[in-house]
Amino acid sequence: MAAGIAPLTNTQKIFLQRLLTQHVLTDEKARELFASINEGFGNTQNVRNDEFDRTLGKINASLVPAFNLEICTVSLPSPYTKNTGDDNANDKTPSTRIPLTKYHAIVNRSNDGIAKTNSFPNSRGSNGPHEMAYVRLLIERIIERGSMLLENSRSSNAYPAVGCPGAMNRMEIINLRTELEGAHQGHVTIAQAEMMLGLLVEEGWLVRMAPPSLGGSQNEDDDDDADADEDDEEGNETRKPRRTNNKRKTPAKKGGTFYGIGPRCFMELGEFLMKAGLPENRLPQSILHRA
Repeated sequence: MAAGIAPLTNTQKIFLQRLLTQHVLTDEKARELFASINEGFGNTQNVRNDEFDRTLGKINASLVPAFNLEICTVSLPSPYTKNTGDDNANDKTPSTRIPLTKYHAIVNRSNDGIAKTNSFPNSRGSNGPHEMAYVRLLIERIIERGSMLLENSRSSNAYPAVGCPGAMNRMEIINLRTELEGAHQGHVTIAQAEMMLGLLVEEGWLVRMAPPSLGGSQNEDDDDDADADEDDEEGNETRKPRRTNNKRKTPAKKGGTFYGIGPRCFMELGEFLMKAGLPENRLPQSILHRA
């Protein structure tokens, strides 16, 4: 190790390795992991909250000068589950504050073009230019969806103050490959699109999101059934006549599992997200960890 860089303890090394393997962890999961590792070494005194924060700083003190990597932390809307979705749907209070959750991940601090290209969802090095074009298009479409929702929202509290509320369901994401143009047209198969979706979710570039009718838009003019099943992708149920208005139309509500922009995108692709249309004030602030 380079001179002046303090070596990590076994506990710190294992925590770093696990975080690298998991790609991104919520603060709760990260603290549970830290406590479990310490207990394995009999260090029951090192599970205090302040020790966890100090450990992140000590790891960064070694990662930054040695590899130009660091543990980054941002606060974003809490992970979606069916239970939390039902709870939010039952709460009709417009002023309800949507909770935020801290996420931790190891990110590349380099600003050069090569680093930016390598940090884009391609950690396994097996994705070609066509797959990368597909991922870029996907992120752009999700941000476009989010812009529509924010534009049509009647309440400033309908969505969290940070992040992107846009989401697409699995079938839409798979079929998006047919909208690639130019040199990329027809070069992403269904299997490749499914593989990319799995990779993006696994590594934290995308996260599960509430269906549109269960998210912040529950107070809007929802025309469709909010309880559509994932297998009902065709949308064959009878719909009520749509009320006309002069607002920009939001995407039709559909069933299935929905996905939105994940914490890794906000941590590593902020510039790209803004170029795609995400307002700068919706980017989460990074929390620094120093020894």
